[in-house]
Amino acid sequence: MGSISTPPAYDQPLPSGDGILPYALKSSAGSIESSCLAQLKSTSLDTPLEEMKARYERDGYLFVKGVLPPEDVIEARRQYFNYLGPTGLTKEASDPAAGIYCGSDPRLWLAPGKLRTAFGLEGHNPEYVDRMLAVHAAPWYRGFSAHPTIKSFIERLTGWEDSTLLERSILRPNVPGGEATQVHYDQIFLRGGPPTTVTAWVPLGSCTIRGGGLLYLEDSVGIGEKLEKYFAEAAKDFSEEEKISAFNAAMMDTGFLERDAGKFGKEWQRKWLAADYEAGDVVFHHPFIVHASAVNEDEDGRIRLATDLRYVEKGKPFDERWMKIYEPDDGL
Repeated sequence: MGSISTPPAYDQPLPSGDGILPYALKSSAGSIESSCLAQLKSTSLDTPLEEMKARYERDGYLFVKGVLPPEDVIEARRQYFNYLGPTGLTKEASDPAAGIYCGSDPRLWLAPGKLRTAFGLEGHNPEYVDRMLAVHAAPWYRGFSAHPTIKSFIERLTGWEDSTLLERSILRPNVPGGEATQVHYDQIFLRGGPPTTVTAWVPLGSCTIRGGGLLYLEDSVGIGEKLEKYFAEAAKDFSEEEKISAFNAAMMDTGFLERDAGKFGKEWQRKWLAADYEAGDVVFHHPFIVHASAVNEDEDGRIRLATDLRYVEKGKPFDERWMKIYEPDDGL
């Protein structure tokens, strides 16, 4: 199926986030005009818990400053680029913690999968592909992804007595000028369970608005829910396995909603919310909130590295396909 062109669900545009940004961003296909951008609202760590809960329920996200110790985040960034450095990804002799891009054709650093194959790169730089995958099982990353501060925060935010971290997560190195994350909501890839996950999106290092960080479509939880009902109806005659697949015949072959984030936002009369992220910041978000990223245009050539960690309430049903370490052909 092609891109989603469902008419807007609302007759009038809703109020946008704080502050219009003075410049455009790029998505995987097309630009996101400055008039279509606004500021993602941040929340300080000392905000009363009840107010945090109310913001999460209202907005579908909670962008919290300084959740993690910055030194833990920077060390994780250093570990990643120290391990990937021998593949040629980073600038020679640069500090691994800086994560400065080597400057070559961005397509050479695509993740393993359909797009890398489409560009004829399946056999190119096998050491990069091997290391990019192997790093997900590295003890330092397993330890970081299970950071007790994130687990504790999510349990406070949700009121869960205990939580379970889904084992599958992906470290995403978005190089300057490379492919951006396309428009989606998480539940597309988590259909094997109820929409009860909480995602913690963690930038590993500071990332300016122009550095390719996540963008959230304002007031879009309802849009995600509406689209998922549409997809479920379209797949009602599919097998059970096909119904829960993000790549079934009712979807785009990538599982995403749209490559052109600017176009999608205009169709739904919503602005994209962007922010400068600092080491230690975390965005907690709802499984139906629509999000994407912009192309990394960092002026200093920094690679945007991030991971998304997903939690569910312990003892409750969830998509058990996610209880394994990421592999490129795992069907998710």
